[in-house]
Amino acid sequence: MKKLIFLSILILSSSTFSQNSEIKPYVDYLKKIDKKSAKDYILQQFQDHDIVILCERHHSDLSQYELIKEILSDEYFKNNVKNLFTEIGIINLNPEINNFLQTKGLDSIYVEKKLSEFQFNASFWSLWENYNYHYLLRTIYDLNNNSVNQISYYPSDVEFDWSQVKNIEDYVREQGFEIEPRDSLMAYNIINKYKELKLQGNTKALVIMNYRHAFKINTVHNGIINKNTTKYLFDFFGNRATNILINPTIFIKKDKDYVYSLIQHGKWDASFKYLNIKNVGFDFNNTVFGKDNLDMWEDNSQYKYEDVFDSFVFYKPFEEHNLVPGFDGLIPKDSEEEFIRRFEINLKYNENNSLLKKLENIDFRIKVLKELNTKRELKYPSLETLIEIRDKYLND
Repeated sequence: MKKLIFLSILILSSSTFSQNSEIKPYVDYLKKIDKKSAKDYILQQFQDHDIVILCERHHSDLSQYELIKEILSDEYFKNNVKNLFTEIGIINLNPEINNFLQTKGLDSIYVEKKLSEFQFNASFWSLWENYNYHYLLRTIYDLNNNSVNQISYYPSDVEFDWSQVKNIEDYVREQGFEIEPRDSLMAYNIINKYKELKLQGNTKALVIMNYRHAFKINTVHNGIINKNTTKYLFDFFGNRATNILINPTIFIKKDKDYVYSLIQHGKWDASFKYLNIKNVGFDFNNTVFGKDNLDMWEDNSQYKYEDVFDSFVFYKPFEEHNLVPGFDGLIPKDSEEEFIRRFEINLKYNENNSLLKKLENIDFRIKVLKELNTKRELKYPSLETLIEIRDKYLND
């Protein structure tokens, strides 16, 4: 009976649209697959792998962190995986951040203060403003506070100490990128910590990377090879590692500017909408999806998605992605001067003289601080265009 009801709903939802012939191969494939949810599919990968790497979509999208919260909250993860690595967050936040996240019964006001403090010091940028980092730390703290099994968290970005930075020269030296590429440092941080965990009997970990850092190949941009973190991880872990793309919007060059677009000009998204699928995961290997060229990286169009990712999860259509920069308390009152100092050094480093000039104005500084301390919930700036791109395959 349940199966009949599901099929009826599927037929009903599909019949709302016409099926363009260009999306038929994708629709046909999706009709055949086992409809595992994104969470269940990702957790299933730990049965055969020690390291599961998620390719995060737009850094500020909060909805993907709702999926990550589902994963972290699952009993299987808490019992069998326990470890989380992220690209975001400098490595020297630890051990303090882990000690905090695993201390139960702390006062709620103190917890909020520490979460903001960790975020304020999370990056070699003047500030990491996206709310989902705060959301992730809060998720881990709350789960640990209410569970016997503790999740360990390891931010894996380069070591960086703002107290050692007084000028541009200090900033460059402290980053260390001129000596060793950032991706190799992040990979080293993950591998080195993993070796320690393995000695303690912990052999599994979830890793969150963004964009090319999650590619299992190296990439070329303007003739220069980018050696990507996940390529290093695959070289070390071999088939014990796997990587998964979370359905993104992609950033492509149009004329002289960059705009948001969709994979394969919207065909993928249209096929999911046609079948009313909002939450699913599947392998890329030898599928119509996997065989498509890697259009999310313009200089690597000779590669296919299955060359770069092992699998794919679709979690919420792009209309439901929620970009959330800023939140109340991101820059505490007693940290405002330090933020402005860092901001000025970053602007000098990037030679943004026009914004530096504006920052001399007190009213402008107040405006910047107010905006960063305000939680804003946004959609993609080109949302209507993205809908048109996708829905043209459904209205023929």
